[in-house]
Amino acid sequence: MRPFTPGARRICRASGWLILLAVFLFAGCGEKVSSVTTTLPAIDVKADPIQDSPPPLDKIRIKLKAGFVDLVPVAQYRIAAVVASKRKYTSGWGAEVMPFDLALVWGRLTDPDIAKRLQIKHDNTRLAWFRIKGDDPPVSFEYVMSHGSNNHLIPATGNLFRAIDRDVSVKDRIVLEGYLVNGEGLIEGQTVRLKTSLTREDTDRGACEIFYVTSLRIGDRMYR
Repeated sequence: MRPFTPGARRICRASGWLILLAVFLFAGCGEKVSSVTTTLPAIDVKADPIQDSPPPLDKIRIKLKAGFVDLVPVAQYRIAAVVASKRKYTSGWGAEVMPFDLALVWGRLTDPDIAKRLQIKHDNTRLAWFRIKGDDPPVSFEYVMSHGSNNHLIPATGNLFRAIDRDVSVKDRIVLEGYLVNGEGLIEGQTVRLKTSLTREDTDRGACEIFYVTSLRIGDRMYR
């Protein structure tokens, strides 16, 4: 995450038309999102994220249009939080690997009297800017920066991609589980590297979590 400061931040045969129509109908409908109902307790967004050493895992290869990226899990991770900002990316290899950014907040930042004073937004460089408005904020700027994070999401399945794309909205209370990952790959003959943040205390570039998501919960619905 990064602090926000004001000012900084046709002519066809009939059969051809039928084929074309079928393509549009298929694209418009798309695949459905699959989820199950859970009887777990209500989502607690007051607690800090949980980060542990990962179990032994093989590299996860993401195949791209012009190459590949190998992901290496470096931490097991779970976060329960409120969605403060959401952005989807559709162009470039970064969008192929990490198609979504979610700015998440937890702890006192989810209190209604504090949440209404928060200003959080994504920019075009995949940073999230955090600001608390007013001359006498109820929490310190340091608290804001340590209880909010910008997450580059890598859905582990097509169903999770669709769920994040269609079902996750700003102000939702969600739980994400999976792994924080580093990455290295080859794209159009050039080596690329990704490095996740492993602390909630950092700021500026390099402070974002690169999050390989294996499960998502929204309310009482669980997605995998």
